[in-house]
Amino acid sequence: MIRAAILLAYVAMSLAGLYNMKRAESLLGWQFAAGFAMYVAGFGVWLAILRLYPLSFAFPLAAGALVVGTQLVGWLLLGETLAPHRLVGVGLILAGLVSLAAFETPAS
Repeated sequence: MIRAAILLAYVAMSLAGLYNMKRAESLLGWQFAAGFAMYVAGFGVWLAILRLYPLSFAFPLAAGALVVGTQLVGWLLLGETLAPHRLVGVGLILAGLVSLAAFETPAS
């Protein structure tokens, strides 16, 4: 349970960082700096994840969750279009994440 929470924290920090950097009016503004700090903090959490999971398990899970998350953040918070082909892609990625999480027991 704690491992899943750490993975979710990584995804949340990375998405918050990306969102804030995207919304920033300037590379020198506070919003960009805050987003960059969140993204760097997410990288720190990623290093912890690598200590908890094998890379072959952690990377697909994290990368897939970030792809799905960026699509949702773009649509919900940035007003970007979520076209049908992207929805299909998100669905396939979600199916892969469920399959990976349900049928593979990561070694410690």
